[in-house]
Amino acid sequence: MAPLSLPDAFRRHPAAWAMAATFAASLLLRGLYLAGSPDRDWPFSVFFAGDARFFHTAAVDLARGRVSPAALPYHPPLFPALLGFLYRVMGAPQGSALPYKLALACVGAATVAFCQGFWRRLLGSAWSLVAAGLYATSFGWLVLSTTYSNETLSALWLCFTCALVLRMGGGVPSWAPVLGLGAVMGLGTLTRAEHLGLWPFLLAYAWTARERTGGWKPWALRWGAAVGVSLLLLVPSALRNLDTMRELNARAPHLEPLPEWVPVTVYGPLNFAMANHAGATGGFTPALINQGGNNGQLDASRPEHRRLLLHGYAEGLRWMVDAPGDAARLLWTKLDLWLDGLRLGVGVSDVPGGLTGERAPVDVFVPDAGWLKWPLAALLLAGMLLSLKPAHAPFRLLSLVVLHRVLVTLAFFGYARGLLVVFPALLPLLVLPLKVLGERHAAVARRLPALAGALLLLLWAEAAYVATRETPRRFMASGTTDAVNGKLIQDDRVRLWPQP
Repeated sequence: MAPLSLPDAFRRHPAAWAMAATFAASLLLRGLYLAGSPDRDWPFSVFFAGDARFFHTAAVDLARGRVSPAALPYHPPLFPALLGFLYRVMGAPQGSALPYKLALACVGAATVAFCQGFWRRLLGSAWSLVAAGLYATSFGWLVLSTTYSNETLSALWLCFTCALVLRMGGGVPSWAPVLGLGAVMGLGTLTRAEHLGLWPFLLAYAWTARERTGGWKPWALRWGAAVGVSLLLLVPSALRNLDTMRELNARAPHLEPLPEWVPVTVYGPLNFAMANHAGATGGFTPALINQGGNNGQLDASRPEHRRLLLHGYAEGLRWMVDAPGDAARLLWTKLDLWLDGLRLGVGVSDVPGGLTGERAPVDVFVPDAGWLKWPLAALLLAGMLLSLKPAHAPFRLLSLVVLHRVLVTLAFFGYARGLLVVFPALLPLLVLPLKVLGERHAAVARRLPALAGALLLLLWAEAAYVATRETPRRFMASGTTDAVNGKLIQDDRVRLWPQP
């Protein structure tokens, strides 16, 4: 048989070629972004510090086989494990984090490509490429997918989750996607614990989308098996945490014991209490931890910290009941901070928002200019409302995923990065109203995606210019400084602007 020519191969497998091109273009842009960044050798970014220091330290210990002292399982284990694997394969860092950032950029680029693959069935070829172009060029994701951020891995699992649920359709699914969904949900939970909370939303969608013939028992068996597989993947983490929690309880026998059964992390009650009290800001603040005079360091042996770890949900709810007006205003502030993720633009210069703005504690940079925020929020709401129509029923799954993230935000902290992490579900909802509008006019339906794609391609040219110019881009920063050495406190609010 004669080998296929390139045009014939493309005609036979257009979806695969589109995904490959999306991956290559996304990775190229991430590489150009790193090449033009002053922080390319640092494990964190000037636009996002997050938990990079913890991830690096934990990964070094894993790579070297070093057994760390028993500590509270606060961070989910999967991202440090991935980073530790990279350190073991590529060698420990030798003064530059660039090789590992490029490896993580591959994960980010692959996520864009896989999203484009399942969006194709929802949006069609042209609009799925536009949505993928928005994902690939998102300034927020250029930052997050080129630094030590577990959002990079979390978005990948969310992409697989949505794709598998849509593939399972309304009938009784076959075992392959069932087991795959269970595995992905388990891995997603080991990356960020709230991923497990997606199950009620996924099951609600699957139940309403199911075919009414054939009875419900085979359907329930398959979906129950998927839930079971996801929980089974948490057992090794739970057993490891069991020994840790027993040791911590033995160190402080005079205090109320901590729960021994911790599948992933203990941060639920603690974070809820820190997010809902009289001094809460809507974003992350360690004010309750600092009241113990421990400089923001969590110590389970301190009675006031132990109380938050055990009774944080009760304390937070008690405050909300006692101060309903303040609690309502705080909920709006959290949602407002979450929607700040829509301020972030596209390209290495964050068009149109620009590169002057603030980086909130443990959050991604947000530009001062925010005119994109509310039009995009209205577009997102329009997409979610359109998903209620029978013609757009598969989009209901994406609306439920976004709703889950909104509820997580209202319960805990308002993070702009919390909006970015649901891009696999959010972007199709943003594009859906444009697609519906375009379909009413044949000329618009043909030209609008092409115009959007052409404008997005200009961002690669801009990135190449920034990466290759003689004078590298530099930034100025201001914020709270350490009283001892005068350095900026990276976990506090930092203001950023380009150096003239």
